[in-house]
Amino acid sequence: MARLLKVRCRETFLKGGPPTIWQARLSDLVPVTGRANHVFDTETGESVPLTFIQQNGARFTVYSLDFDQRVLGLVKVTAGIDILKAPFLYQAQREHAEELLLVPFDVLPAVADALTETLPEVKNVFLHNTGRCGSTLMCKAMGVINQVLAVSEPDIFTAVFERVCTRNVPIASHEEEEVTMVLRCSVQLLNFYLHLNDPSKTLICYKLRSEAIFIADLMQKAVPESKTIYMYRDLPSFYDSMLNVDFGGSYWQYFVQTALRYDVFFRVPTIKDQFPAIFRFAAEHPRMITCPVPHGIPFIDVSLWILQMQKAFDLIQEDPTNFFHACLTFKQLLEHKERIVLKVLENLGVHVSPGVESSKIWEVFGFDSQKGNFMEGRRRGDRTLRSWVGSWEMNFFSTALAHFNGDVDKPDFILPNTID
Repeated sequence: MARLLKVRCRETFLKGGPPTIWQARLSDLVPVTGRANHVFDTETGESVPLTFIQQNGARFTVYSLDFDQRVLGLVKVTAGIDILKAPFLYQAQREHAEELLLVPFDVLPAVADALTETLPEVKNVFLHNTGRCGSTLMCKAMGVINQVLAVSEPDIFTAVFERVCTRNVPIASHEEEEVTMVLRCSVQLLNFYLHLNDPSKTLICYKLRSEAIFIADLMQKAVPESKTIYMYRDLPSFYDSMLNVDFGGSYWQYFVQTALRYDVFFRVPTIKDQFPAIFRFAAEHPRMITCPVPHGIPFIDVSLWILQMQKAFDLIQEDPTNFFHACLTFKQLLEHKERIVLKVLENLGVHVSPGVESSKIWEVFGFDSQKGNFMEGRRRGDRTLRSWVGSWEMNFFSTALAHFNGDVDKPDFILPNTID
């Protein structure tokens, strides 16, 4: 059956900086006592029956998984910590975890069904995005609506992306069935925890990490009644925002490191080690690996934007019924604020009363949605820093887009069905 153990977060994640955005893994947590490795070994911890999970499941949220050992990990955090208020759920789970519940895949459907058999109907929305496009702000704006509970970045989907999209061979049918089962049960368990947190919510919106777009079709298969949003940003603006984070807001670091190829020779190997799935999928993608530009940090970011936008375009062409119920840009969100949020909600079938709820949405725009986090936007006072994109960068974009030779063929590409 399942196993339970006392854990704590590894020290490296408590010091701030880049490690805080590393993908959530079960190995992020170590036992409070005993050996500090192999924390997710299926023989670790105390064996607990299904009745324990039924009685205590509301205290645990889905965190990550291990496909090799075929276990899903759920965490209980320190009492008094409201992880739903954090900019990113997985970071709050990791930092404040005190218990880890390991549920084998073999019993996962029974566990999920037992916990959710009395759960009222809850509708799900998946907010896909390119990253650095205001999706966290959009999540918070949707979350102030009475019937909506918006959650930013449960990271289970990133772990599934890593399993599915970085293989040398296509995923086998039997493994796809298992992945779909894991996704379905994970959403069930997340819904269970979140609904008990606030029973008045009838719609739960999951704002995802950008890589989740590559498994959006599997997610739709797992949760067929869910609705989807795609939020994106033009390539120059995306590039500016990403590079500001990558180089700590310093244009001179960016200029010197890229000009001298320091990023290619020293930083890229580190990124490959810390983000192996993203690196392999973006930088070593068959359609990008021979691109005739320096394969440094700018290349990784630009490749990821192109591939994500192309995937969103493909989904719209292949399954227009499910992809997407709303498409919007960061520019639209900034220009129209609560009006664009209300339009998206209308597309999702959510009726919002005028007046109070509209004003609550407006108030969200007065705060940095990622304030205090490593991913917080770089500003000087109320002024956004000047663009780093010049003629070299525009030529870089053109070369990468031409080499990719896809439907997404220009830096300001507009996806079909984008809200007017």
